[in-house]
This record gives sequence, structure tokens and C-alpha cells, in this order.
Amino acid sequence: MNNTLLAVSLLCLATTACSESTQVSDDLAESSSYTDNPTGRTERVETGPTAKPVRIGEGGPRFDACQSVGEVGRHVSGSLPVLSAPFDAAEKIDSLAAGQTVYICTRSIDQQWFGIVYDKPADLAASAPVDCGVSSPVRAKRNYDGPCKSGWVESTYVVLVAG
Repeated sequence: MNNTLLAVSLLCLATTACSESTQVSDDLAESSSYTDNPTGRTERVETGPTAKPVRIGEGGPRFDACQSVGEVGRHVSGSLPVLSAPFDAAEKIDSLAAGQTVYICTRSIDQQWFGIVYDKPADLAASAPVDCGVSSPVRAKRNYDGPCKSGWVESTYVVLVAG
């Protein structure tokens, strides 16, 4: 009897494991259009249907909000497109020239895309750099909402300079 019960239990477990599953996000911001902020309140973030905000703090509270710094390399079109989400069909929101410094805050699962934060003043030579607020730890993972711009770029065109 015990062997039969064990066999039935294993069969149920195997059937459940092979069935189609639904991926569940471990945080509110990725599973809906809501995000947390440092004050602990939840607020709605207005984004397009295909936009994916850049996340900061993925290394945890003991690491900088964005753990790496990169420099834009040469792109075939002359400037690197910054997109609203980590895929080719996403909306182009900006472009970056070769040599532009960026903070690398997150990566796509396939490592093909970097979620970046960057300062792009009108005149790079005449302006002092802006503190984007990602060079120190944050309490929890969250969408970037600081003073600088953010978006997604192809990782192939960014060279790691510090990390």
C-alpha cells in the first residue's frame, strides 16, 4: 500500500512539474505598473505598453545602486540608440555618442542589453557632471527615478571601465 501511495504521489509531482507554469515576479514593480520609493509608499508609474524601467539596487543594500560604469563604443549608425525596453522593437528614446560614460545598473536575462543611467547635458565639455544618485547604496531594489536619464542599450557597444 505504501509503495502504491508513493508511486501515485511521485506521478502527481511529475505531472505538476511538467505542466505549464506561470512566472511570478518577486517584486511589485516588475509584476505591475506600480513601484516602490524610498519613503515606502507605492506609486503608479506611467510608462508605455512596452517600456521597462531601469532597476537600481539589484546588488543589495551593501553595494552601489548601479554596480558598474561603462563607456559607449563606436556604433554602426554613429550613435548608440537608447531604447525604452530591452529589445530591438522598443521605442528609441535617445542616442549616445562614442565616449559617453554610463552607469550600468541592470542586465537583461540574456545579457544582450544593459539597463543604464546617464547624464547627457547639452554641452558635455562645458557642464560639470551631475550626481545621478547611483554611486551609493539604496535600501531596496526599485525603478530609477533620479535626475538623470535612463534606458536600455545593446551591451555589445558598451565597454566596462569600472565595476
